[in-house]
This record gives sequence, C-alpha cells and structure tokens, in this order.
Amino acid sequence: MSRILSILLVLSSTSVFCFEEITVKPSALYGWQEGEVRADAIVELNDNQPLFGDGSLMFATDTITAGMDKADFQLIWQKSLEQIDFPDRTLGNIEQLSHAWYRDSSSTTAAHFIPVIRLLFFDDAGTPLDTADDTFGSLIWEGIYNGINPAITDSWQLANTINENFWIYVSSSPSGSGVVQNFNSNLNDWINNNPQGQAGDPTVNLSANTFIIGINTGVGSGWNNMFIGYVDSLRISFGASDDFLYNFEPCDLLLANPNPDVIFENSFECFRTF
Repeated sequence: MSRILSILLVLSSTSVFCFEEITVKPSALYGWQEGEVRADAIVELNDNQPLFGDGSLMFATDTITAGMDKADFQLIWQKSLEQIDFPDRTLGNIEQLSHAWYRDSSSTTAAHFIPVIRLLFFDDAGTPLDTADDTFGSLIWEGIYNGINPAITDSWQLANTINENFWIYVSSSPSGSGVVQNFNSNLNDWINNNPQGQAGDPTVNLSANTFIIGINTGVGSGWNNMFIGYVDSLRISFGASDDFLYNFEPCDLLLANPNPDVIFENSFECFRTF
C-alpha cells in the first residue's frame, strides 16, 4: 500500500470523511497568512512536493545569521476585541487534530527537526471582565517529544496529534512569559492537571474552556544550517459541524518570472523561472 493511500485512509477512518476540505492557495487563502518570517527563511505555497492535488506548503531555511531561521504560516480566526468570535472552539472541544509532514533529505539541520504545529490559546480564567488574569500562548506539538528522532526523509508522514505531547510557550500571563518546560504532557494533561515546568517558568492554568483562537505551523529559530520541508492536509475539528481539513495548493497558473532577481515574493511565488 502506498504511503499516500495510507495517509488518506487514516485521515478518513475515524470520521468517514465528515470533514470539510478547504483548498488554500495564493488566490484564495481563507484567512491563512504568513506569521513571523525572518531573513534566513521562507514559506510558500508551491508545487515542489505535492501530496493531494498539485502542491503543498513549503518551509525552507538557510541560516546565515544565527537565530534568523524562522518561518510560520497561520490561521487566526479570533478577530474581535470585545467578544470571542468562536466560543465553541475550546481546548476541551477538539476532537481531531492531524497533519502530514515531509522532511527533504537535503536538509542539514539536526536530524529530528520537522515543522511544528501550534494551537494558539487565550484563557480568561473565567473572568471575562477582568483582563489582569488573562493568559495568551501556544500549545506546541514538536516531533522530538513524540518519538520522532531522527525524522524520516523523502516521504510524507502522518502525525495524528490529538493524543500526543504538547509543550507550552506563554506569550503573556500574570506570571510572565516564556517556555513551560514540561515536554511530556498531552492536551488532556493540560486540561486536567496543568503540569508545570521548572523554577522560573511562567505558570499556566488551562481548562476545557480555554479558547483556541488560531492554528500555526512553522519551522526554525535556532535550528542552524539548512532545512527544506513541507506540510499539507492539516485537519482540526471542534465537532462534526466544525471540522476542516486544509489542503495547501500552489497558484492556479504559474507565469514566466519577469524579474529573474525576484525568486520569492509575498504573493507566494506565482512566477517560475523558465
């Protein structure tokens, strides 16, 4: 059985194709956009390594300046400042979470590095009118904390992450910001036990009611050397009526590049050098 067919069967086996597939491409991003992209990294939708369809989401780094190898692509659905736009999108309501990843064997960075997945969260501690106790951060799935070391190369792999380990980066909270150094806790652990990290780490108190306000995938920041990899078929479900699989695809039409000095553009390279 081919690897791609195996991925398709796993993606569909628990829900009998109940997800809605969204095709994300440069002309129809459906809210997806670049996150933090530093000078030594790129992210683009292209046709280099297709999974389903004609393309996928590519990440590439080539570290020239230490710490500048970072690129993210994200969908943030929370837009309002006065209210929660999707109140049912909570940590406790996540039913499915998966994606496909690919590491190119030309990569020279550490052998375990692959794209990560981040669940962007907001917790108001049950006091929506009091902003002093609000916490913002990311629950981060990383391959090495889920047994991926070294990463398989030159082959699409499925990560069904719903029951796997996530660590936390706190971007803002009453106890400060930074990494919660507990790398062996799954989503249920964070909901029910709130495991803490080492001395000096910020504290977190999440629950089933913690709001998930977006999803992010990315590479880099201190990886060093070169990395090329891909993500596709990213699925997140908050129930049968709120279940989406994002299929990343290239431009509808690739045109001859009118400027050979421009290789990568903010438009996700709708040009090709012939």
